[in-house]
Amino acid sequence: MLRLRKSALIVCVLTVGVFAQNSGRFAAMTSTGIALVDQGRFREAANLLEEVWENDQSDPAVAENLAMAWLYGDHDAAKAQQLMETAIAAGGRASFLMQHAHEKVTAISMEANDYCPGRLSIYSDRMAFVSRTTPEHSFTVRRGELKEIKRNKWFGSAENVYHIRTADKRTYNLRPRTWSEEETKLVLFMIDKYIQR
Repeated sequence: MLRLRKSALIVCVLTVGVFAQNSGRFAAMTSTGIALVDQGRFREAANLLEEVWENDQSDPAVAENLAMAWLYGDHDAAKAQQLMETAIAAGGRASFLMQHAHEKVTAISMEANDYCPGRLSIYSDRMAFVSRTTPEHSFTVRRGELKEIKRNKWFGSAENVYHIRTADKRTYNLRPRTWSEEETKLVLFMIDKYIQR
């Protein structure tokens, strides 16, 4: 009986040790994967974050960044959408790389010629754009403040630019990083589902 207890204790100690080792490894992989997303190295990020996600699907930051890696590395909006919704449901956010138009439009082309890059994040109750280069162009719109969001008919239409109008008459024009219609549709769907409802 004593041998059985010692054996069980040894197995428990080894299991805890292996778990702690894996937790440290996965934490390092998570940090590296998120840093790779920030650097625009989406396929490398996906490789790391997929392994983390397969092991533990509880971290909304892993879901957010893996969704971005799939959207921008694999160009798979459907796969990314599922994970974005998982991230929001877990208390996190869905994020997109956007360019905010600074409202300088050329008269001939109706296209903006000055943008600042940033990240548009959608939460369960708000959206926030954080500019990487021009902090004063960052903004937050809470549920209930959104009056309209839709694709532009003229200004920036060739680049899939869309606009956000708020109840207090602010207007923001954003262009998806990829300029793709698929990414614009996904952004509009997510904002409609979580912010405009």
